[in-house]
Amino acid sequence: MLKNRQEGLTTLHGIWVTVLVSGFFVLYWAFVERTGVIALAEPISFQLYFFSVFVGLIISFRAYSKWAQVLATISWRETYDMTKHQMIRLALVLFFVIFALKDNAISRLFLGSFLILVGVLLFFVNYYFPRLLCRLIFKENTISTLFVGNLNAILKLNTWLERKTSLGIEPVGFITSEKIKASTKRIPYLGQLEDYKRILKEHRVGQIIVLQGYVGKKELGDIVEESQQQGCRFHIYNNIEEDFNHPLVVNHEGEYTFYTLIDEPLENPINRMLKRTFDIAISLPIVAFLLPPLFFLVWMVQKRQSPGAVFYTQARTGITKRTFNIIKFRTMYDFKQDEKARAIQTQKEDTRIYPFGSFLRKTSLDEIPQFINVLIGDMSVAGPRPHLIKHDEQFSNMLKSYYTRHYVKPGITGLAQTKGYRGEISEFQLLEKRIHYDLEYINHWSFLLDVEIVFITVWQVIFPPKSAY
Repeated sequence: MLKNRQEGLTTLHGIWVTVLVSGFFVLYWAFVERTGVIALAEPISFQLYFFSVFVGLIISFRAYSKWAQVLATISWRETYDMTKHQMIRLALVLFFVIFALKDNAISRLFLGSFLILVGVLLFFVNYYFPRLLCRLIFKENTISTLFVGNLNAILKLNTWLERKTSLGIEPVGFITSEKIKASTKRIPYLGQLEDYKRILKEHRVGQIIVLQGYVGKKELGDIVEESQQQGCRFHIYNNIEEDFNHPLVVNHEGEYTFYTLIDEPLENPINRMLKRTFDIAISLPIVAFLLPPLFFLVWMVQKRQSPGAVFYTQARTGITKRTFNIIKFRTMYDFKQDEKARAIQTQKEDTRIYPFGSFLRKTSLDEIPQFINVLIGDMSVAGPRPHLIKHDEQFSNMLKSYYTRHYVKPGITGLAQTKGYRGEISEFQLLEKRIHYDLEYINHWSFLLDVEIVFITVWQVIFPPKSAY
């Protein structure tokens, strides 16, 4: 029931967004043509760009699915993220049409101003419109819901209910086999488990949610039978994650259901091909055109400040713990004979770094040779940053989920780095945060996420963060 309501709300929202933005394009075009505030060159195809906007909005439908569960009570931050994904898709379609047709007639100022205005419009529509739809559709169509379980499990459902009440979920209370006096603000205590028949009738319960494993098989069968007799929907609240202390992913294989600790979009061959194509499209021009002149510049400066090898290679572990040699511009004085000194993490104002090496590190230009690793296939443009093999062993002892990051290829940059977690790992919290974002990347990979990471990284190269040294 709830899933279908969420899907319906998401679809309705997507349809209305498509109608509103398409209508706005028509009005904005007419306004510009009539007022002449922006010069539109001739000939120019209104129909073509209207169709492009429409297609971009249809493609944006995929962006809604990620926020379907929170759309009814979406936060400002979530609204920003959703709008950003919509705008990226819309802009990519429009720019693709311009590039494919080599259309010099369309005004870049018109398209740019249109995208800015649409971004603002979408932001507020995404925030307020789902709430309006919920009031119109579900306000008079509520489902009174009874919960069965222990108090701690019921308390954990409070946050979930805050998101779902707008979809018509109306909690009437909970029953338990425990002898308790306490209650919750949102879900009041109604009585003992054996009173469920009476409570179902008295409160006209339309839905009952039972904590998995809380009642025996026979009792559960009785509750199901009574629910059916009273026309009451029945659900089991699965809290198996508490046993593992880790989020779980549910995989349905026909009649079989499996639980796993992590989802892996990059196990899809199409996603892997898309990611590999993206890697080559970025790394090949850099290796062919940027690396040679940069190599010459680094070599010239190194001759004066720190003679020695231009490149610096070091063994790292990649996907499935396979070992490879990472390539960088050398930024430290030559420590060829001192492996112990090379294995120490870089610190702020590190005396091992020669002056120009400090600049290379701060701007991340020392990472440019790693695009060779990307072309070879040892690395990806985006992914978890590879650490020293010695540090892999050390960090895995500190954090049990550490080696999960080796499910994918390591990256030149990553989600953790765009969030500011780069450089020295001096305390456990920094490691925990970095691995958190690495796992989030593995769980929620998408092509647009890679694009976003690359754009943010380019920005950080131009305007280095404080954590860069």
